[in-house]
Amino acid sequence: MHHFSDVNFLFCNHPLHQWEVDEDYKEEYQAASKEHACALFSYEDLEMGKLSLYGSEITGMTIYRGWMMRPELYRTFYDKLMAKGITLINSPAEYEKYHMLPGWYEDFKDETAKTVWENQGTLVSAMALTKGLTGSYIVKDFVKSRKHEWQDACFIEDIENTANAERVIGNFIERQGSALAGGVVLRKFEKLRSIGFHEKSGMPISEEYRVFIYGGQVLIMDDYWQADKALHISDEERLWIEANAKKVKSHFVTMDIARREDGRLIIMELGDGQVSGLQQIKAEEFYKAFG
Repeated sequence: MHHFSDVNFLFCNHPLHQWEVDEDYKEEYQAASKEHACALFSYEDLEMGKLSLYGSEITGMTIYRGWMMRPELYRTFYDKLMAKGITLINSPAEYEKYHMLPGWYEDFKDETAKTVWENQGTLVSAMALTKGLTGSYIVKDFVKSRKHEWQDACFIEDIENTANAERVIGNFIERQGSALAGGVVLRKFEKLRSIGFHEKSGMPISEEYRVFIYGGQVLIMDDYWQADKALHISDEERLWIEANAKKVKSHFVTMDIARREDGRLIIMELGDGQVSGLQQIKAEEFYKAFG
């Protein structure tokens, strides 16, 4: 996989001011525009099955930066852009593989938490997954967790305590409602090296990093790695990150990694790079990294 230095970027427009970028992506759009051709489209129109483009005329290789899409919507988006000579960096199959946990789990199962899932999205089906499991688990769907509702709809302290497991999983399913993507996932809770607690939810805050992988190589990662020497990534760990980057079967993804209590790095999550936030990475540095 090679680097595309003349890549374009495509952002969601403002719902009321069609020729302006959506408020949440203003900083990214300004940074991207300095280095690359950028266009806008209406997310609302796309949901209706219609492609409305604004701003610069673009053709060729393009990266979308915006809201998550269900795989079906992404496929529509991809096909409609293709008809206009615009090729999104990730095919619909690549998008789905990394946007939905079951797609990427098999390739990385030795480097991530033990995970089980079902496809019904029902409490009965989800509770059947708990048979034979021991210890603490996290409940989520194929895309998201409700980690800001840590005690109520995310963390299951003891999966063998059926009443509590049922309460937490039940809350999660009910609160996700029609937004529940794919099915219910149970992931073994990994004790991470804690660097504090979230003041509102009580969720533990740990040493975690977001790595953007472009063309099978590390494009950029949270810049506080360099800034704060206390969070030190060894050369050996960098090699481990690079080896995992090479295993990715998509042009553009994010890999979230964290440090376990025992000091070992672990993959927490993979995601499509187009719909992943920058976290601590500065927009200027991010867009410069594309060359």
